[in-house]
Amino acid sequence: MATDTTIKQRLKEFIGIQRISVREFERRCDLGNSFVNHIGSTIGADKMERILQQFPTLNRQWLLTGEGDMFVTPITDVPTPIVTTQGTPIYNMDATCGEVSRPIDFAQEQIIGYVDMPNLSKDAAIIRANGESMKAKINDGDWIAVREIYDMEDIYYGMIYLILTNEYRMLKYIRKYEPDEDNYVILRSENKDYDDIKMRKSKILRLYVVENILALKIQF
Repeated sequence: MATDTTIKQRLKEFIGIQRISVREFERRCDLGNSFVNHIGSTIGADKMERILQQFPTLNRQWLLTGEGDMFVTPITDVPTPIVTTQGTPIYNMDATCGEVSRPIDFAQEQIIGYVDMPNLSKDAAIIRANGESMKAKINDGDWIAVREIYDMEDIYYGMIYLILTNEYRMLKYIRKYEPDEDNYVILRSENKDYDDIKMRKSKILRLYVVENILALKIQF
């Protein structure tokens, strides 16, 4: 049986790859504070199910014994395989369904593969969603295809956008701000636990429309 330290190290390694804090991991999985730092020689079945419900790609056997790979064998609803030379690029980066600061840079070195499938623009970029503010329209870990919008006049209110400011990159519905629609918009979450955000249009540096939500499971 794996030692306490070994299980703890593997779980922290997985959390690090998810690019979240230990506290955020514990919160999402409805675990107590300091759960990760006080893991015993195994993990109770109920807590393991909470973890796998939030992170279904985590390989239970790997976590508990160190055998196999960190991620389970991927299953995809995409009819064509990920290729390496053409199609819509997949970037090893994420946008937050929440309010966490994440700079964005669609750099060539961030590309980890391509998807070639009908009705998916090659001008789009595929990135990972992170967080719960757009649940259940876009869930934590979903992959989305976004395409840049260059003119704020091209906004279709009520659609989901990736909004970039100096501080954030976040996924939200964009709604009209009726009292002053020339200067402000309302950013709205799918999850009703999150309040609307009134944002000045001039703070938006770049804007991307979410064109597709993809059923991709990708191993790194």
